[in-house]
Amino acid sequence: MNRLSNRPAAAAVIIGKLALLVLSWFFSHWAQANEKLITARIEGTQFINTTQKALWCNQFAGGAYCTPSDWGIDLPITYTKIVDVNSADYRDKVYAKLPARQSLTLQNQLSGQTATMSITFNYFSQRVSWLHDTVLAAPAGGCGALGGIGGGPGRSQHLWYVLSGSNPAPCYSSRTGNANVENSEFTRIGVSIRPQFPAVASLDPGRWEGVIEYLVGPGRDFDFGNVASASTNVIRFRVSFVVQPDIRVDLPANGTEVKLIPQGGWGVTTNSSRAPERLYHDAPLRLWAGVPVRVYLSCQWINLADGRCKLRPDIGGSDVPFDTQITLPSTFTHNNQPVNRLSLRNAQSRAKTIIPSGNIANAPGTLHFEVSGADAERMLLRPGAKYSGTVTIIYDATIA
Repeated sequence: MNRLSNRPAAAAVIIGKLALLVLSWFFSHWAQANEKLITARIEGTQFINTTQKALWCNQFAGGAYCTPSDWGIDLPITYTKIVDVNSADYRDKVYAKLPARQSLTLQNQLSGQTATMSITFNYFSQRVSWLHDTVLAAPAGGCGALGGIGGGPGRSQHLWYVLSGSNPAPCYSSRTGNANVENSEFTRIGVSIRPQFPAVASLDPGRWEGVIEYLVGPGRDFDFGNVASASTNVIRFRVSFVVQPDIRVDLPANGTEVKLIPQGGWGVTTNSSRAPERLYHDAPLRLWAGVPVRVYLSCQWINLADGRCKLRPDIGGSDVPFDTQITLPSTFTHNNQPVNRLSLRNAQSRAKTIIPSGNIANAPGTLHFEVSGADAERMLLRPGAKYSGTVTIIYDATIA
């Protein structure tokens, strides 16, 4: 809360610092053997790649080819083939055709909203083995070369780029002259993709997922020529990211300390023969929320009987509980009822779920802090005592 302090002659009540926590959950998934998990986080309106970087990225140009727009990823596949660099059939050489640009459907796992994104392939890399002589040279067909490196005796790694990302043409090594037919293994296979995501502003808060499957084989999405054996005949991309809810809580800028005072102030009380019925403070707030929000307290001192927070005197004596309540406009409900002085309690298990009617922005509200009845009377019997305590109000926008 805000630190309440105004020290009357009768008593001073200080509720210590009010902290606000806005929480959200993130999700992770384990990929299957032939599945590649592609993940991102959102910063502003941009999707930032958080996918595990491909092995080939740091092998070429110090990682310069893996950029914020070109996402280098490993493919969950290996294969073997008989490579004949002198064959008239290009498919007998080191050969690759990448998938054309395709769209996939994303779905919000909370709201069910759907959206469309597309994936374009740009770079292609693999490590190729041989026994007698290399089977690699500059690519011909639909690719150009970005580099090639030795991977140790009898193998090397290449990096090619496609000339047309929308519909890549087949690429093949231009190598000739090796009189031997090589039984080659193809490992450390990777690509770069250029994902085109939907506009962030169009997406509901929550976890989004989408799956696209690419078939592997002659005439399929991934075509590596006349392959003898491949570890899989399908490669699945699973795209996953979280759109964080637009949740924000603003309190007045005059700090986080609030003072509990009687109705009309201490001046009115000292000139009256009647003790005040309550000590209170109403703190304005502004709330932005687009998903259900669970609200609860974390108390420095807890009234175990009912989960309220307590104040403790500085010169001995017993603690006193105080009420913490929230009021919001009609665009928010709790159990289909208005949020009007909704009592908050300590611990997540006592959280109250507040549901907005949509993406609500800059909604006015009030936090109510109050000691009343016999508890207020008990405090006033200890003139000069200063009561204090800390309460944290937690706004938990949990995405399930």
